[in-house]
Amino acid sequence: MDLQGIIDRLLPILPTALITALVFIGVSYLSYALYRKRGGRRNVTARQVIAIFLILAWCVVVMVLTTFSRGANYEGWVNFRLFSGYVNAWNQWSLQEWQLIIFNMLMFAPLGFLLPLLNKTTRRFVPVLLLSLLITLGIECIQMLSRRGIFELDDILHNTLGSMAGFFVMSAILDIVEQRKIAVSSAWKALSIPLFFALLFAGALFVYNMKELGNLSIRPAIAQDMSDVKVTLNADLPTEAEPVSLYSNRRIHNLKYGKEMAELTKRTFDLQQQGGMRMDGFNRIWILVSDDGKEYTFNYAVRDGGWSLSTEGDGSGPMEQEELFRHGEYYESLMLSSGILPPNAVFSTQNEDTIRWDIEQSIADIARGNRDYASGMVMIVPSGEHQIPHSLFYSMQENKFVSKIEIISPAQAYMEVAKGNFYVYNDLENGDQLNVDEYELTYTYDSKGYYQPVYRFTGTVNGSSWSTLIPAVK
Repeated sequence: MDLQGIIDRLLPILPTALITALVFIGVSYLSYALYRKRGGRRNVTARQVIAIFLILAWCVVVMVLTTFSRGANYEGWVNFRLFSGYVNAWNQWSLQEWQLIIFNMLMFAPLGFLLPLLNKTTRRFVPVLLLSLLITLGIECIQMLSRRGIFELDDILHNTLGSMAGFFVMSAILDIVEQRKIAVSSAWKALSIPLFFALLFAGALFVYNMKELGNLSIRPAIAQDMSDVKVTLNADLPTEAEPVSLYSNRRIHNLKYGKEMAELTKRTFDLQQQGGMRMDGFNRIWILVSDDGKEYTFNYAVRDGGWSLSTEGDGSGPMEQEELFRHGEYYESLMLSSGILPPNAVFSTQNEDTIRWDIEQSIADIARGNRDYASGMVMIVPSGEHQIPHSLFYSMQENKFVSKIEIISPAQAYMEVAKGNFYVYNDLENGDQLNVDEYELTYTYDSKGYYQPVYRFTGTVNGSSWSTLIPAVK
């Protein structure tokens, strides 16, 4: 979730939050005044009132971000595998996955930062640790019971660490104020958690950069428990495999390329950018506006290097073939002059409203090949109003030959399936029947843009279609 996403979730509750804050301040003031008038001797400092108010405000923000802004789409999901989030972030090698880990810590830092301001008890480590743990456990339980989130041990760990990081920072500040000098031990505690994670992320970055190939998102963060799953193999699997070709593509996981295509689109169709770039999962999004005020969305897909331009509403409807061919000549000329359409792309029309260009390559030719090649498609739905298309989908890839590479055999890849080392959306359960019927060699992109060979196994789980990908590189 990026900053804009957080703002979008909080804006709807802002008026209610402001009214609630004013009511809280008024009720608190009147209650304290009445307490003092009746002879109450306990003083409540302004610092304590502000701290209580900010903690309550923090609770509202956290509940909105973690629970109330979500739909009830999680049916009792739990994840008791500690550190699975790190494995997933490594496999995906996604900025958003690493940001999620940091965000879960930063989200709870204000709690630990404010608790020491309440009283002497919450100046101590153990009470703050227990309070932080209880609050994050409560939130995780609410998420699970309301079906608005997943109960995850990783979240509990990161939330608690974030709160303790905030506690150490406030403790260091209070020690400096009271002692009128910097306490080395307090300063070291305040820096310990941020420093640990800075070294952790730096180490991960170093190891990643030392690798030749990138990480594969098809690897599971959590292996399936196959102990009580019945697996039946209905295919003959070779025990040996010949080397196949490895390719690379500079357009994959390359934000610079995405920005170049966004700029090219703006220049070509005379569009103006509105605001900055947005992050949405593995997509990078720009909002572009035409001279007549029409809004378009440019979307660069980090994982596969494709991009698209689209606007809301219906297209121009069915067109005569002659008109579609006229649009095809115009857009083909634009793409050829911009260098983004290979000359051997084959033009065709589709559904009386779409024009497209395709280049097809068989997996067998790709695996045996030893030269660069292009494949993919471009699809455009023209607009009847102006030359800016109603929608444009670009997925034309240019893969550069790297070398021949050794791969494991289909039989070896199947052993990974048998051990549960594969990704499936819904975890397998005791008594499930998995039938593996077919396999094939195919390719997928890794996080460095290498086009790696993988095996695709297909079959059924309890009669429903199933497929998974297994890395093939030795």
